Amino acid sequence: MRGAAKKAAVEGASEELERRSQYLSSLIHRTKVKSEADQDKKEVVEQRQPPNVKVRASDMPLALQKRAFKCARETLASMPRLESKRLACALKKARFFPLYFLFNYLM
Repeated sequence: MRGAAKKAAVEGASEELERRSQYLSSLIHRTKVKSEADQDKKEVVEQRQPPNVKVRASDMPLALQKRAFKCARETLASMPRLESKRLACALKKARFFPLYFLFNYLM
């Protein structure tokens, strides 16, 4: 009789541990999904906000300035953090050679 009682107690404890394990696994999964969704929302909000950039001085036409800032925004959006050298190289490749010096001055 004792053996059967012990066996039943062990099985009950095993079932309880399994239930708790499943609960914790689902809780971890929900937390990860929620944090990923929050991070995606933050990225969308950050992309909507224009960067806080002011032109100090420029001797180039306004149309060229607009194209340069568009290129800079696209490049910055692809970077996890600002790297001025990489930004300057991207502008240089986009045939904005005079801007290479402008952005180096601003950074």
